[in-house]
Amino acid sequence: MRMIGRYKVCGRLGKGGMGSVYKVKLPGLERIVALKLLDPAEIMVDLLGMDELKRQFMYEARIMAGLNHPHIAGIWDLDETDSGLPYFIMEYSCNNLGTLTGESYMVEEPTRRLTVDTAVKYAIQTLSGLNRMHHEGVIHRDIKPYNLLITADDSIKIIDFGLSKLRGEDEFGAPPGMKVGSPYYAAPEQEMDPKSADARADIYAVGVTLFRMLTGLLPYDEESGEAMRLAKAHNPELDWAWQEFFAKALALDPADRHETCAEMIAELEYLEEDWEDRRDRICSLPDADEDIQRLEDTLDRNPGLRDVPVKTGPVTPDQAFFLDRLGRPKEYYRCAFKAEADQTVRDEAHGLMWQAKGSPYPLTWQRAREYVDQLNEVGFAGYDDWRIPTVEELMTLIREAPELGDFCVDSLFDPQARQVWSCDRRTFIQSWCMDGAMGFIGFHDHTCPLWVRAVRSDH
Repeated sequence: MRMIGRYKVCGRLGKGGMGSVYKVKLPGLERIVALKLLDPAEIMVDLLGMDELKRQFMYEARIMAGLNHPHIAGIWDLDETDSGLPYFIMEYSCNNLGTLTGESYMVEEPTRRLTVDTAVKYAIQTLSGLNRMHHEGVIHRDIKPYNLLITADDSIKIIDFGLSKLRGEDEFGAPPGMKVGSPYYAAPEQEMDPKSADARADIYAVGVTLFRMLTGLLPYDEESGEAMRLAKAHNPELDWAWQEFFAKALALDPADRHETCAEMIAELEYLEEDWEDRRDRICSLPDADEDIQRLEDTLDRNPGLRDVPVKTGPVTPDQAFFLDRLGRPKEYYRCAFKAEADQTVRDEAHGLMWQAKGSPYPLTWQRAREYVDQLNEVGFAGYDDWRIPTVEELMTLIREAPELGDFCVDSLFDPQARQVWSCDRRTFIQSWCMDGAMGFIGFHDHTCPLWVRAVRSDH
């Protein structure tokens, strides 16, 4: 196994112009963390020189280490390889906002939408972390979905301070005309003159990110020039108050935006109040009469579901299963769920019995299998044939909310277990899973902690 310093490399998470990020294990503890190594592209070395790149890399590490905040990723170690390349260790999470929304390298492509309450929560947490940075005079300059980790307790952590700037400090030695930031997310003034970016540039990037979370789209349509899309036209839960909010957050002139993160947080909290009184009906249970009709409609025509694990190989969700490009079902199963007193839920339409709650905590793939073995050893609910479900079986838990265009797991199930393992493997080190809150099928490495919702055939 490859080593970087004293750390065992489990795989590479990504590579940018400045460096590579690896998933590694802490020696002795075997805990998974992220290691960022200075590994610049040749063009960056030619443009800036290795000494300047090292200075910038060490600057990023110092910035992150000096900002202690629940929504900023922490730095745990700083060292260099035998060849003199610096690296630092930071906390790692299997999820980030980019993968959750399904943003691809074709950034213009539509992404998955989040519910209003989740999107607002993530935006406020991001703004809270940025507020801490701005208090110290640090401007991030690269806020975007892939730079926002999502922890196991569903909390945002800001990462990647490689383009950050300290107030009053001279700009790093970049050639004239060099762009700083990510296309579509960087504020107009930052694209024109990176040195001019202040806190309002980060606020603009949060506005773009929030617009994308709520609509699945970027706010500005390339075909229509500078015309901003109407958020309410792409999400019926948004009214004109939201459009006025985005008009301010995404103003082309920074003087017209929110002055501070605190100001934007206050306005979002006000907008969220209108959402909260409607939230309960998003995943409300259907009427009893609907259940009876649904059962009558489905018992005779629902085909049997695959209950045997498969290994698909390294393909995309839509290549492996009957899903769209974003991993969502092309057709939704019609189920007949019935809650039982023994903490199980029966689906009489498909002949399945589910755990209502699932595992109490998220588990790695190996621990998930051990958990199901324990269920069978104790005879949970009086049965000893529990198993990890297939993707097809998990897809029966996803349903389309009829009015909001949203997705959710039926509320008979514990909503805490939002990401759950399937028994279907993608590769030797990855398996498929379901995100019940977002209603899509994805995959994760076996080292990632996800919940387990065991199932058994109940014919």
